[in-house]
Amino acid sequence: MLLGATLLFHTTLNYMEGNIEDFETVPLPPKKIKKISTNNPIIKINAKERNTWLLVDFSSGKTQKISEADAETSKLNQTAWDLGFSRTKIISNGGKTNPSGKTGVINLGPVDFDDIRAAPEIGYAQDHRSLGNLINKELAGWYNYRTRTHNIESKRNVYALKLNNGTFMKMRILNYYCGQKDQECRSMMCTREEAACLTIEYILAEPGSKTFPDTRLVKNTQSIEK
Repeated sequence: MLLGATLLFHTTLNYMEGNIEDFETVPLPPKKIKKISTNNPIIKINAKERNTWLLVDFSSGKTQKISEADAETSKLNQTAWDLGFSRTKIISNGGKTNPSGKTGVINLGPVDFDDIRAAPEIGYAQDHRSLGNLINKELAGWYNYRTRTHNIESKRNVYALKLNNGTFMKMRILNYYCGQKDQECRSMMCTREEAACLTIEYILAEPGSKTFPDTRLVKNTQSIEK
């Protein structure tokens, strides 16, 4: 019986060795596409690079990278931007980050995104320094940290913003990972390579208006590539 098992093992091993190239050339299954359905526009922000800010101008949709060292100089007022992202950190174009910037933020909490029909009149917070770091207190607690899996999950709070050009916007962070949904990372460890791909839902008011257009009549399905 032992001899038979040994012969079977070696036969299987010889077969695998002789056909290993066939196994290597078998194409991988196609990447799964996980859907995030929303009636509103979304923007995907690649904030993977450490010691670098990805600056986003929401009115134009344009982005620009700048080093953290340059962020400590006057270079932040030489381009149009509203929010800057670096991994889990978010700064705004105003206050201590850029004294000549005008962006401000209000955390409206975990409310229904579509129920926010107009931007608040007052209360927009700008950046300040805390323990040497630039932060906006309204954005600082945007996520929950899962101690068991060491992963990030957005609280999906809704934020009202007064942008640098005076336009009003509402937004919420839907997801933090490139190919996994935040909820899936509660029970499994999502890798660092998958992290810092923020998916943000947002609506801009018309210039000169605080009222947000109603997009609930049009369904806009966006994809996250896994």
